[in-house]
Amino acid sequence: MGVDGFIRRMLPRDDRFHALFRQDVENLVQASQALCDLLQVSSAVERGRLVKEVERLEHHGDEITHQIFRELGLTFITPLDREDIAGLATAFDNILDQIDRAATCIEIYRIMEFSDAINDLAEVIQRSVGELQRAVPHLKDRRAPDTIREACVRINAYENQADAVFHRALGRLFQEEKDAIHLIKERELLAMLEAATDRCEDAAVLIENVLIKYH
Repeated sequence: MGVDGFIRRMLPRDDRFHALFRQDVENLVQASQALCDLLQVSSAVERGRLVKEVERLEHHGDEITHQIFRELGLTFITPLDREDIAGLATAFDNILDQIDRAATCIEIYRIMEFSDAINDLAEVIQRSVGELQRAVPHLKDRRAPDTIREACVRINAYENQADAVFHRALGRLFQEEKDAIHLIKERELLAMLEAATDRCEDAAVLIENVLIKYH
């Protein structure tokens, strides 16, 4: 442990950042659930409501991110290194942005039916976000390193699963789909969902790096 880390351990803990991170991942959980729900509804009215709900959650996530950065500007001694706090805030924001882009894509392109691959990727996102929610509270005192590591390992495994789903789906599209417009729509949606799983893995890597730094 470096001198900076030693000083942090000796000073009173500031829980504002940890509380904001917990809010952030809870917001992500709600957004990933709304995305999964969006793929299951048939009503245009309900679909529109869920797209707006994802958009609302994305705006709320932006507010949390801005608050984290405001707190960084006001706080002299932070519970984690400033770059780690900024990196995690940005990583969570990037996941939410991809979820919002996918929901917007469904609305703009008027996609009504979803392949198994699209549903599978949405489920991977939801599971990955659930693991982030499991890991983040333990960053406060880092007394459960195994719980954090296990969550990060599972997120990495989910991302590998998403890659396989994505590439199989692309292969199927280009081999079987005769409607060029539908092919383009589904390819874009698949790419957005797969990118969200990548962003989840990015967040997991940052969390693992924090764990390594302070142990």
